[in-house]
Amino acid sequence: MQSLRFGIVGSGYMAKTHSLALRNIEGFLWPKMPRIEMVRLADIDLSLAEDSARRWGWREATTDWKAVTRGDDIDVVVIITPNDSHEEIALDAFANGKHVFCEKPLANTAAAARRMAEAAERSGKVNIVNFVYRCWPAVQFARKLIGDGELGELRHFEGHFFQDYANDSGLPHAWRFDKERAGAGAGGDLGSHISDIAVFLLGPIGRVAANTRTYFPERATATGPATVTVDDMTTTLVEFRSGATGSVHSSWAATGHKSDLAFTIIGSKGSLSFSWERSNEIHLYTEAERKDRSGFRRIMIGGIHPEAEPFWYAQGQGLGYGEAFVITARRLIEAIQKNDTSASPNFAEAAHVNAVIEATVKAAATRSWQDVVG
Repeated sequence: MQSLRFGIVGSGYMAKTHSLALRNIEGFLWPKMPRIEMVRLADIDLSLAEDSARRWGWREATTDWKAVTRGDDIDVVVIITPNDSHEEIALDAFANGKHVFCEKPLANTAAAARRMAEAAERSGKVNIVNFVYRCWPAVQFARKLIGDGELGELRHFEGHFFQDYANDSGLPHAWRFDKERAGAGAGGDLGSHISDIAVFLLGPIGRVAANTRTYFPERATATGPATVTVDDMTTTLVEFRSGATGSVHSSWAATGHKSDLAFTIIGSKGSLSFSWERSNEIHLYTEAERKDRSGFRRIMIGGIHPEAEPFWYAQGQGLGYGEAFVITARRLIEAIQKNDTSASPNFAEAAHVNAVIEATVKAAATRSWQDVVG
């Protein structure tokens, strides 16, 4: 494969991260990568499309997303639009023979996510969802420790993803505050990431109980106040199908927490913990340590750990948010090279996360435990 031609639908904040990853990946993974061609960027606002295309290195701009999904000069479609539009764009891309890389959560409803996963399977094309945090070296290392039996039988997961950018009454109304478009609020946006990590490390979630809070019931628009129809905080108890217990909490109005994705896993023989705000380290305890010096120890992430080798090899030199997008882009491109349509994180896995989100919303509304269907 000499080259791979990309198109992207959407020109918002995430266009920056995806574009920089595609521009840099050849150098990080030389000479294994094909030549990356950033062909076309689509957005309903032409001025935004043209500005983003010039800024991030796309060859041309358009207001017609079908010029991306149906273009003969496009091999891969990247979808970074609001959640309610993912399904239509992805299904059209698959129908026109494209590989698809979609932002999370996969859709605004569990039913839409299932349809997308089914279409992906029928298409025979590579399908990846941008769960960047689960692909992070420290999280991959946690998975290896679990797989090697270092923690023994997994008993409990405690995780959260807290930010505070929306703890501002002056923040204007946007699509993320609209349930019809987003599906859920912080519980779907940030909660999808920490739920995905929980499932990645401990397996599928069987049932949930939840509570939600909306701290800002209205937000301003150009024409006046608009009702917020999603949560600002979701707190969830989870029961894994393995029998392990857990909690998964999310909020974008958690004062003082900037990008605080964190989790602790407790097993019968050991425990580990991780925080994105200290993303280049993981803390591990095992009962194999001598009793007089046992306790959690800090392990610095570096090139010897999963996914980290292409970057800065020495432990402690540090990887960041941008490298995470290079990692997921690599997974996509290598899967296309190998024709590996089961590469992870894929649509089928993401559909389970959407089912968790939907069960969580229902559990909060009914004040009852709800089974995760899917």
